[in-house]
Amino acid sequence: MRKQIVHATLLIFVFVVLSGCALGRKEWPTSVKSEDTFSLKLMDGVRQDGCLMLQIAVTGSPNRLWRASVQYEAVGTEEGQGCEGCPFVPRNAVHFTRDQKGFDLTGNTLRLSICGLEPGIDYRFRVAGKSELSTMAIEYTDVFEALP
Repeated sequence: MRKQIVHATLLIFVFVVLSGCALGRKEWPTSVKSEDTFSLKLMDGVRQDGCLMLQIAVTGSPNRLWRASVQYEAVGTEEGQGCEGCPFVPRNAVHFTRDQKGFDLTGNTLRLSICGLEPGIDYRFRVAGKSELSTMAIEYTDVFEALP
């Protein structure tokens, strides 16, 4: 009889321990916005010799910036160009990822450059930043104009 009580007690103990392992709320980890977000702001943009060289301030968590894209369009009256005063429609983009040449992030400053701009043509552009966290929204700068 005593042996049966010990077995029953041991069985109840094992059941309680194992059922306690299944308790608790389980869910996918989520990002903490204050620690995982960043924002972009153009500090300087210079157009020189068919190239556009940009300096962008990355505030918040710059280490989360995985890809930066310079989206741009020529402004003019020819086919494939945006019209002056029309909404910005990026017709071209140059993408830079963290492990590529041309992605120069030092501290909170990102330096990017694109070349091949036609002389004598105005361009509108903005910079888009994508986080390494796939659930985070793409961050954009304002739209700026690069005069010839």
